[in-house]
Amino acid sequence: MARTDKNSAGIARPWWFWTGVVLSCVGVGLHLPMFFAMRTMHYRMAGMGMGSSPGMVAGMVLLVVGLVAAVIGLVRHRPSDEGTSAAGRYRVEPGPEDRLSPAHRRLIAALSLALVIDVMKPATLAFIIPGMREEYGISAAEAAVLPVVALTGTIVGSLVWGWLADRLGRRATILLSSLMFITTTVCAVMPTFEWNLFMCLVMGMAAGGLLPIVYALMAESVPARQRSIVMVLQAGLATVAAYFFTSALAAVLIPVFGWRIMWLVHFPFAVAIIVMNRWIPESPRFLVRYGRVAEAERILADYRMVLADGDHPPAALPRRQGTVAPLFGRGALAKTLVVGSYALSWSIVNWGFMTFLPTLLGKAAGGVLPLSSLLAVPGTVLVAYLYARWSSRRTMVLSGVVTVLALLGLAATGRVGTGPAVYLFLALLLIGTSGAVATLAPYAAEIYPTDVRGAASGFTAACSKAGGLFAPPLIGLLLAHYPGMRIIGLCAAVPMALATVAIGLKGRETAGRELEEVPQDPAALFRHATDERGARAGAA
Repeated sequence: MARTDKNSAGIARPWWFWTGVVLSCVGVGLHLPMFFAMRTMHYRMAGMGMGSSPGMVAGMVLLVVGLVAAVIGLVRHRPSDEGTSAAGRYRVEPGPEDRLSPAHRRLIAALSLALVIDVMKPATLAFIIPGMREEYGISAAEAAVLPVVALTGTIVGSLVWGWLADRLGRRATILLSSLMFITTTVCAVMPTFEWNLFMCLVMGMAAGGLLPIVYALMAESVPARQRSIVMVLQAGLATVAAYFFTSALAAVLIPVFGWRIMWLVHFPFAVAIIVMNRWIPESPRFLVRYGRVAEAERILADYRMVLADGDHPPAALPRRQGTVAPLFGRGALAKTLVVGSYALSWSIVNWGFMTFLPTLLGKAAGGVLPLSSLLAVPGTVLVAYLYARWSSRRTMVLSGVVTVLALLGLAATGRVGTGPAVYLFLALLLIGTSGAVATLAPYAAEIYPTDVRGAASGFTAACSKAGGLFAPPLIGLLLAHYPGMRIIGLCAAVPMALATVAIGLKGRETAGRELEEVPQDPAALFRHATDERGARAGAA
């Protein structure tokens, strides 16, 4: 059996995994000669047969074999259902210093890079579609299928990867997702639009699964005092960095190498995540949950945190852990509906209403949207501070309220596309929506127990994308009958308002608390609030 240390925790069979990585990289490399051979045709490959290049055929075989080998390397034998867990016997606590260690900073850096490439994947679609339409000779309606397929892939990936994270481990699923990023860069040499659709679906599955698992690992590894502010800042600023890098690379590379190069540039980023795997230890809480206490203690020593005696007896491992069923079971249904509705309502605003803003604003969009979007950066910093130092639940409510007020304000402007009021409401909308999405993933990771944290994070991420499947055609239909922002603004505001009320009434407080201290049911939340009021009254 392979030796296990603090840096190999999560890789059950290292030789299998690293063989898979090498085979996958070689497989991508075998596609490159054909790509560069097309430089005299400005890298146009439409109409070329998949079997026209022996190197490409061999590369595809190596990609499949490499991915299978990596999966074998990552799969670890799980304890039996009749086994017991150390989760209730131990509890992860901050060390005497109670601050971020160098190991924490390395983890944050590595996972931030993972988030950047995760966001870069869907952001790239906007830059490749014009060139793809021209090369394949397809209409705008046909090209619109590509983002729908990609979004469907992210939804499926969020659910599947969440399920895997609660079985293979957080680190293992992040590595597998990164390897899929490597293999799907060959989308750059797909000769037909149909093959692009297939590869985009697979790429979307990898992207959809990475983001929620990153937050699950962050929540379980960073001390409570710094956890919230780090995670919210990471969520907001990684998105800004991803859009900046994508737009900058597109401006420099597409005029020279064509639209296909935008898929290939993701290759070094994905390889970097694999190389930085030593900076991404497995979650100590996940290890403790499945009896791997010695591994957890070695990782916690690097984090300068400790494993203390818990308050509860060992709990039996659950017989079944699914992606959806446990989230809607007894004791979890209410919070799943609350956080799911908040995510879905945000996706309606983001994928539905905001998709049509450039159309509604016309020529003014070029000046209004960039100026308004600049406010999202300081807005994200403010949201991170409030989430960590004031209240996670109230910050989410505040973000929802700002979003609703902005939508109502834009609805009141009717058909007016310019003016100070529009600038103000657009700025509020971007601040509100960026605050909502920046807090959503960290919050979902914090309110669920370790057993289902991956699945819960994946389900929430899937809900945050689901609006993209139905909101754009629905909003487009409404615009055809009711031009202007009045009706669509009201339609987007109503679900966001209802979800915000639900968070305010039924949400859990997570700011400054260890994960074990976050109330898991309404009764616990009420008792905690009552105890706090009693303590304040006694002190007074």
